[in-house]
Amino acid sequence: MFQGVTPRLVYHVAIVCLGALQFGYHLSELNAPEAYISCQIRDRMDYFSTDALVDCIPMDANKIGLVNSIFSVGGFIGASFGGRGADRFGRRGLTMINCISFIIGPAVMAVSTNFGLLMLGRFISGLGAGASLIVTPMYLNEISPPSIAGMVGAMCQEFVNIGILSAQVAGIFLSSFRGWRVILSIGGMIGLLNLLTIPTCVESPRWLTLRNRTHDARVALVHLRGLSEGEDMNEELLEIEMLIESWKEQPTQDEIIKPLSSISAQSLGTVSQDSGSSSDSTLSEIEEEAPLINATITQTPSITPAVDSESISLVLSSEEGTLQPTDSNVPHDFHKITYKEFITSPVFRRPLICVIGVLTAQQLCGINTMIFYGVTILSTLFPTAAVLVNVLISLLNCFVNLIIAPFVDRVGRRPLLMWSEGGMCLSAFCLAFGILYNITVLSGIAATVFVAFFSVGLGPIPFLIVPELTEASSVGVAQSTGFVCNWVSFFLIGYLFPILNQAIGGFVFFILSGISLFYFLLTWKFVPETKGKKTFEEVWGYPVR
Repeated sequence: MFQGVTPRLVYHVAIVCLGALQFGYHLSELNAPEAYISCQIRDRMDYFSTDALVDCIPMDANKIGLVNSIFSVGGFIGASFGGRGADRFGRRGLTMINCISFIIGPAVMAVSTNFGLLMLGRFISGLGAGASLIVTPMYLNEISPPSIAGMVGAMCQEFVNIGILSAQVAGIFLSSFRGWRVILSIGGMIGLLNLLTIPTCVESPRWLTLRNRTHDARVALVHLRGLSEGEDMNEELLEIEMLIESWKEQPTQDEIIKPLSSISAQSLGTVSQDSGSSSDSTLSEIEEEAPLINATITQTPSITPAVDSESISLVLSSEEGTLQPTDSNVPHDFHKITYKEFITSPVFRRPLICVIGVLTAQQLCGINTMIFYGVTILSTLFPTAAVLVNVLISLLNCFVNLIIAPFVDRVGRRPLLMWSEGGMCLSAFCLAFGILYNITVLSGIAATVFVAFFSVGLGPIPFLIVPELTEASSVGVAQSTGFVCNWVSFFLIGYLFPILNQAIGGFVFFILSGISLFYFLLTWKFVPETKGKKTFEEVWGYPVR
């Protein structure tokens, strides 16, 4: 089950996922100390004030919603540029840039004395969070062995959960008029740690390959796989060569887009309900309407490299950045799909629907109602232990996600998404019923199950499935497009939930139950299974070239 997991791979996953951890931390950092930050607690026995700082910042429900939601505005902007940034600066390079906002944002929040400064700090932190949720899943997908790509990709959500849990644990011990600034400053310390450690990681081998730095990609993969001289590595090096060859981009813009311009959106059909691939009739229509497609498909040559002791020593003794002369002479025509092409081209129509559907489902099904306002919701049910109950629910979230991670590669992405959406639909319905009729046990169980089912599918899978649904040349714009929609949904939930909760109370969870049911049907109808499928054609049943 864990074949391919090496200490170096674990180290790289842990370091790059610190960006996801910081997203989770900032997501939940205002939850527990909210009443102290906003001056809602009037029994101020630990009153704190100096010439420079004040003990709290007066905020009503509307301002609290804005402070929570401005984080998503920054995330929206970060996600908008994250895909292109990852392509331009590299996955490692963009991660280092993100650390700057993770340091500056918390510093501004920690010394804020008014509503505007607190908003500014949250916004700056959101910029890094938005870009991190673009680049982290891309990096994990590109460094992991294909056999455990799902499990490695699930670590992004696991670190988000750890970040959420860390903020809530900090809230137990530091929620006070003196301590809330410490809670907000911890994010900056994590950002500094990330900035200092990310240079020790290799650049994404896939990104290196697409920039004609094949030797560097080979060195990075050998490093990640933990290979050393003296081992029988013929099989491992052969797999590395085949993987690098599969990453090489050969089609030009004309080869990708023009043969497909005559294909109508209708001819692309829908995904079959059983396997997620297009039907035979749909393939026939595509072949009839776009006969040039097959003429433009370039077959990958068979890879049988001569692996000898000299070539092994060359790779093992090399460092990233030392290109071999043969690499510089290899022609490489890499075309990056633009946003316009990805959104308007018929060949990307179904991937576009799936990417937007899966990534909006992650937010609109309502998980952040618990992350943002869990203490507020549970305080009516558990007046003296709301913070502790919220921490226990988050701990369960981490545990379930960790247990589910190995099954992503065994059960598949699509079934887990449907189980997650179906479970959240039923548990949200029960939670609404429990709140309205003041059934404490039912409400507590329903809230716990609601979070657990999120961890089954909607938590980890949206982060890892986007690269699997799209071509290598369109991964960056697909990630950005999907996560822009994700952040818009994030803003809507963060801002509208407290307003709706105040207006209609527990009935708001009936709305969330209906939304979860909608996404269950959307996944059943449109989202294909990507487990074990390495190419766009395998996933969708028609070629991109």
